[in-house]
Amino acid sequence: MMQYFEYQDEKVPCFLEITLEDKIIRTRSGQKGTQGIATEKVFRDAGKAAEEFERLVREKKDDDAFYFRLGDEYRL
Repeated sequence: MMQYFEYQDEKVPCFLEITLEDKIIRTRSGQKGTQGIATEKVFRDAGKAAEEFERLVREKKDDDAFYFRLGDEYRL
């Protein structure tokens, strides 16, 4: 499962990608057009990872600085 967000940082378009794979949450963020910086967190079980994924997505959706763009094409 993956969620993709974009935002404007000091007139520079940026992105944030949050991915859930079983017990692992990966985030990748940076300026659009770059690879960005990736992080990974492994949880003890898939349920805890899913809860954290939902919390992160909800946090970004509630923040007016971020917006989700469905169907945007981008490269990993």
